[in-house]
Amino acid sequence: MAPVPLRETLAAVLGVALGLVLIAYPEAVVRVHTVGRVPGNRRGEYGDDATIPDTWRWAVRVAGVACVAVGLFVGIRLVV
Repeated sequence: MAPVPLRETLAAVLGVALGLVLIAYPEAVVRVHTVGRVPGNRRGEYGDDATIPDTWRWAVRVAGVACVAVGLFVGIRLVV
């Protein structure tokens, strides 16, 4: 039996892990991505957070599913 390549193993594990984080915490991912940007709406109380649009949440979740799929594909290719 041939040794398992380290690079491909790490790619599979990190792809699945990143995908699961994107699926589980899409709001946090969007907030981290938009940190430091000037908000489009300057109204509201001091310290209020703007609401994140549902389309952004679903886009992040779709990217998470894609990451999981690619990670699983790479992992299956290692085994087969």
